[in-house]
Amino acid sequence: MARTIEQIKESITESLKATFTLSTSAAAEWRLWVHCVAYAIYMFELVLDAFKAEMDADAEKEVAGTLTWYNDKCYEFQMGHELVFDTVTGLLEYEQADEAARVIKIASVNVAEDGTIFFRVATKDEEGKVVPITSNQLLNFKNYIDAIKFAGTKSTVISTDADEVRYQLTVYHNPANPVETVRLNVLSALEEFKTSQKFGGVIYRHKMLEAVTSVNGVVTAKLVSLARKGTEDADFIDIDTISYLHAGYYNYTEDSTLTLISINDI
Repeated sequence: MARTIEQIKESITESLKATFTLSTSAAAEWRLWVHCVAYAIYMFELVLDAFKAEMDADAEKEVAGTLTWYNDKCYEFQMGHELVFDTVTGLLEYEQADEAARVIKIASVNVAEDGTIFFRVATKDEEGKVVPITSNQLLNFKNYIDAIKFAGTKSTVISTDADEVRYQLTVYHNPANPVETVRLNVLSALEEFKTSQKFGGVIYRHKMLEAVTSVNGVVTAKLVSLARKGTEDADFIDIDTISYLHAGYYNYTEDSTLTLISINDI
């Protein structure tokens, strides 16, 4: 797992202090070089993480019955279509792909200690907001899962109101990039992160930060606070590292804040 830029900078600084006497000035040139090297190492570690994740995903995708396979099957569900037996794969499949009938837009799959597989699914409304599927869609999806799952597999399907996630985010940007462009791109990255992660109903603090720092014009970022609240929670719960989502997916609260600061103003 990739370290944060601050963690890498701290590691480099400690190594330097063990060998050299460093200036304590906040404007010391060595600090700039440490930041540049740390950023390069950080990007390299992100590439390694992405490569490993891609290799792991490809390896699992080939095997029917894995959680990744079940997750992909959620997105393949087609409302109003009948499954047919595929003599080549030996599995139930749809004769033709119909994107308009694929109502599942968000899915997370995980397994409980007793072996029960939990499917948490949702769709999107006309405004792009994540919402539960209808009762009719839920019934048909349950029948679909019962049909494709392996014999003896216990399963539970959940489609409920999304968890709420509230963030306070500070982004340090390159002043060469228009601030409003960076803001819109960061918000877009947050939306993409919300809907594209196949994390089994889990939100990772560091992955959210990685999604933000990958935006063009963003030098670094700090998640001042991150918290979630499910339908069964009385209040928001701080997310220090990871948090399990009751619904399996979430929406951002309207009082989440994004602050942009030029890297030159630090």
